[in-house]
Amino acid sequence: MAKHIHMSAASISLVGFLLRGFWMWRESPLLHAKLTKILPHIIDTVLLSAAIYMLVVSQVNPFQVSWLSTKIFLLVVYIVLGMFALKRGKTKSARMIALLTSIVAILCIFAVAMYRPEIMIM
Repeated sequence: MAKHIHMSAASISLVGFLLRGFWMWRESPLLHAKLTKILPHIIDTVLLSAAIYMLVVSQVNPFQVSWLSTKIFLLVVYIVLGMFALKRGKTKSARMIALLTSIVAILCIFAVAMYRPEIMIM
């Protein structure tokens, strides 16, 4: 059940991010709507809560499992790039580059989750 919640929240989070990226590109006022600012935090809280629950129940240290460590590293990359894409980028071109790179990062997170390759990031 927690895995399905996690996967659903991840998918919803991605779709929401893509929508906000589209709104940023189109300079839509919807990007600054109150619900647009609140809803992603709720979805991401559900996403991370499900992930933490699964780690606790399975008693796994994510830093001892290379594919989980990779997901965490990519998550940090995605968050930082996402902040630049939607808020902190000084120019529209910088925001677009950050948006495209953050999309690559999240697609890598999905790929690692699906295929769980035994890779090391360090």
